[in-house]
Amino acid sequence: MDDQKSPPHGSVRRIETPPRSKGCAVTTYLVTLRDRETQTVVGYYDGAWTTDRRRALTLGRREAAEAQAARLRDRCPRNADVITVEEMAAAD
Repeated sequence: MDDQKSPPHGSVRRIETPPRSKGCAVTTYLVTLRDRETQTVVGYYDGAWTTDRRRALTLGRREAAEAQAARLRDRCPRNADVITVEEMAAAD
């Protein structure tokens, strides 16, 4: 047997990420559902549709958000013109 100790079964390893420089903004993207007449946002995608912006699925790449929006448009062609991708800039 090996004398090296392995982490216990089911343990979680922390993944270290390099710190971001001060003043760096992070851009995230949300898939939204807009009202047909007023064009205001009435829903956010989080695996289903929600009206709570805090529960919205945030995606780090526009390509991923556009791909998700395209899948939703295919599933619901009636609402395809009101499903959009919104860019959200958040400071660290």
